[in-house]
Amino acid sequence: MPKDIVSLHGDITLKRRYRRCVDCKQYSYPVDTIIGLGIGHTTGVTEFVAYTVGLVSYRLAKQSLGKLCQIHLSHETIGEIAARSAGKLSAAMEVTPALRREFQTAQGESEFQCDGTSVNTRNDEGKAEWREMKLLAFAKRPCGASASVFDWESRYLPAPSMVYAFAEIASKAEFQKRVDAARRQLGVGSVSSALGDGARWIWNIVFEVFGKTDECLDFYHAAEHLSDCGKVLFHTKATFDAWFDRMRLVLLSEGFAGIDRELQALESGLTKTQRTSVESLRNYLRSNADRLNYAERLMKGRSIGSGLIEGACKSMVGKRLKQTGACWRVDRANKIAFLASLLYAEQWENAWKTPGKV
Repeated sequence: MPKDIVSLHGDITLKRRYRRCVDCKQYSYPVDTIIGLGIGHTTGVTEFVAYTVGLVSYRLAKQSLGKLCQIHLSHETIGEIAARSAGKLSAAMEVTPALRREFQTAQGESEFQCDGTSVNTRNDEGKAEWREMKLLAFAKRPCGASASVFDWESRYLPAPSMVYAFAEIASKAEFQKRVDAARRQLGVGSVSSALGDGARWIWNIVFEVFGKTDECLDFYHAAEHLSDCGKVLFHTKATFDAWFDRMRLVLLSEGFAGIDRELQALESGLTKTQRTSVESLRNYLRSNADRLNYAERLMKGRSIGSGLIEGACKSMVGKRLKQTGACWRVDRANKIAFLASLLYAEQWENAWKTPGKV
């Protein structure tokens, strides 16, 4: 019986004798497995499908593959190929030495960043529910020139020389194991610094995996809390802008001690709503007081923002998994997120060249 194969050169019909298994009733030809034709799609087609699905929806992937490559597959087949590829790529990447070699030889200090973003999923009962997808990023980044707190917006910070990213919907305990596995995979004993938005689960993971390290609260999140408080305290734009600009410099140069001093000077004559807002800001910064060493980090040319992981939340997960009407089964969401993470971190070639991937 003939066998149809989808290739980059179009559909191919193989006319040769196939052996039929008496027990499973399936037909096979031993050479197909050796040359990668056992699943009906060549390696080239499989890579094209997985790459496209890592970027866009199944619908757009179907259109792109048809228009650009003359590959015509159903939504279901595209999803199955992508999910199967993600599973095998993930397993193969865990044992490849190329990733460790690239990270170890990359220039700069090691950074760890972590965050979470909600993804719409469907549970076992078929009901939609929002679940948190947790993200991690390891990076090597050269230090920039020393800068003062007045130069924080205009200074030049070198881009990472190498990035490894990963995302999955998992419990805190499961994700902590993933972070530790990634650490060992990259050959990282400890990191020069860890950055996050202040969520307690992030700092818990950092301590459990890396021990004591230089932790830094993302300055933009800290400034956002300043802004929220200022909007409650001041009702004219000019007054708010002047206060906000000054408080950012206080935070950059003095950390929590400076902010606490400024808030104490404001407390007399405040309304209940304003006092609540001030206390919320104070509690947030107090709980991260040891992570507000911005002046020191600027002087050493280090990052004070977790833009790398924030970008991953928006472009790696948000753009691909949070499209209008999207609702995922957790296993499929994790697999597509893995493909997206390879593209975001520019690790696609490393993954696809890994032996035994498909």
